[in-house]
Amino acid sequence: MGNRVDVVRSGEWWAITVPSLRGVFSQAKHLDEVPAVAREAIAMMLDVDPADVGPIDVRVRNAR
Repeated sequence: MGNRVDVVRSGEWWAITVPSLRGVFSQAKHLDEVPAVAREAIAMMLDVDPADVGPIDVRVRNAR
């Protein structure tokens, strides 16, 4: 099981949140960029190397 990342389309961008880490938000222009962008955001929050973050489980959500 990886780090769950929720993404929702917001205009021309994908808005990224990490439910298990309060305050971790980011965005990506393309859906295929989400895992790398999310990994960087998680690493920055935890003050670790991005390679140590582990797998990213991307879940696309519908906009509300």
